[in-house]
Amino acid sequence: MLSALTEWLNGPYAGKTMLILRMAFFACFVVAACGLAASSKRPAAGRGRTGFPLLALLTLAAWCGILAAQFNWQILGARNIAFMRFMRIHNARPASLVRRGALLDRHGTVLAVDDPRPGAPWLRRYPLGEAAAHAVGYFDIRYGMTGMERAGDDVLSGIGGTAREELARLGRNLLAANQAEGEDLRLTLDARLQRKAHALLQGRHGAIIVMRADGEVLALVSMPAFDPHAPGDFQDDRESAPLLNRALQGLYPPGSTFKIVMAALAGEERLSPRFDCPAGGFRAAADARPIRDSEYYIRQREGRVWNGFGRIGLRDGFVHSSNVYFAQLGLACSAGAFNSLVGRLGLNDGVVLFESATGRVAAGQGMVPRVAPADRRMRSQLAIGQGKMVVTPMHVALWTAAVAGGGILPSPRLVAAAPPPPAERVFSRAIASNVQALMREAVQHGTGRAVDLPGLAVCGKTGTAQAPGGDDHAWFTCFASGAEPRLIVTVLVERGGYGSRTALPIARALLEEARKLAIIRPAT
Repeated sequence: MLSALTEWLNGPYAGKTMLILRMAFFACFVVAACGLAASSKRPAAGRGRTGFPLLALLTLAAWCGILAAQFNWQILGARNIAFMRFMRIHNARPASLVRRGALLDRHGTVLAVDDPRPGAPWLRRYPLGEAAAHAVGYFDIRYGMTGMERAGDDVLSGIGGTAREELARLGRNLLAANQAEGEDLRLTLDARLQRKAHALLQGRHGAIIVMRADGEVLALVSMPAFDPHAPGDFQDDRESAPLLNRALQGLYPPGSTFKIVMAALAGEERLSPRFDCPAGGFRAAADARPIRDSEYYIRQREGRVWNGFGRIGLRDGFVHSSNVYFAQLGLACSAGAFNSLVGRLGLNDGVVLFESATGRVAAGQGMVPRVAPADRRMRSQLAIGQGKMVVTPMHVALWTAAVAGGGILPSPRLVAAAPPPPAERVFSRAIASNVQALMREAVQHGTGRAVDLPGLAVCGKTGTAQAPGGDDHAWFTCFASGAEPRLIVTVLVERGGYGSRTALPIARALLEEARKLAIIRPAT
């Protein structure tokens, strides 16, 4: 009976239960007080005055029962790991005065730590400020917890309950608050690259992801950012949306970066066709608007004539990022093979970077429609990363990593101690090698020439994605094939125009910084 009552008190309706109990406690107190007052004024039946009436005794008994329930809730419940996990999951606000563990970068640099000043038990300090705000999150008594502060709360607060020593520490914490402390949590982030990426994107809206080919995330930046010391100041800014983690939750058409996926698909289909790419473009259907190359519009603005690329193959189509070529390639590839590769890449799925009983850090789902063979217009649009397609920057970084990793799609992760989740082969090593060669050609001879750093053998792809309501989004995604370890850099600049002009220089600066800091070294 007692265990059933405890389970009910600590169950899913615990918050409502305690509200009812507190109201009942107050009512019992009033009734008991009235009963005592009435008994003191009632005339005695025999000698003296009578004792407590039965009502007062029952009321006091109920009062003691409610006190016991409150004790069970606040003290004994804290020893119940399942109950504490439930509270952490369903109540985002901090709920104890435990000395919280610090969040550290891969080298031990502090990313989040308790304020050491006396009288400030609820305050956290974030040395990187806005630079790491979205990845680290915040811990605030009023606004709750986000990011790794929430996802890692079971470790940081010391209530993980995954080992016997944690239970023993929890018992000590109940008796001596000054012994209450959580564990530090080391992340895969590199504070130096995180600061650099934040500085490079300053003043723009967009996102940067720097990741090793095995999935370890070294930098995760979203702009505009917010001050994690005062998250409430940014809650109402809906226009700039500084609380939105654009790297993980922003949805954008990938533009020409999707040609990486289409080149891999062509390899699976064993296709390397040649197509006519005239200045007037290509119509997938009689009533469809022509798909043209960006050179057509550049020449038009300059008052010059564009003659088209002529008849070209996959290599030239990729190097010059020809929309006309890839629109036709999209129709040459089967719809079933396209849908299958989209599924293997997980473009319609969320991507979990870290998950615990208290929360998760994850990228949102992309949206790539399933195509039918007869829908020529949609197939040609999707082949150039346009149409009814949006993905997150993390998805773009991951398909780049799959090429860099020989066809293996990694599972990205943010916690250094976490074992690497199982990776999945999404296409063959031979196909990955062919796409690497195309990306290398694009840097040596095409739209990515400005990132051709000596000794690093950078492979990359620019992207300029049309978006409603303003200028195009600028993309650049790349990896250094001549370096160890292989480092993926994906940059998105909202309304940045051409990827080669705004996103590429940021990626170049990050690769240079990584080499300067010896994060990567030229392969021997």
